Amino acid sequence: MRGLLLLCPMCFGADDSTQVQAAKIGVLVLLGVIVPLLGAIGFVARTWARRARELDAATKV
Repeated sequence: MRGLLLLCPMCFGADDSTQVQAAKIGVLVLLGVIVPLLGAIGFVARTWARRARELDAATKV
């Protein structure tokens, strides 16, 4: 059983191989896209909530 668990690291090679470096860069690129996108979605949601509160307050007067 232990031999089967050790097969994956052997297939992918060393930690400093180009495949591992490319995978790390790919993760960073995806984080560079996803984090700002989620931030923008949160900003829009917060803006809409603020506008809804202001509109609600304006209509009750």
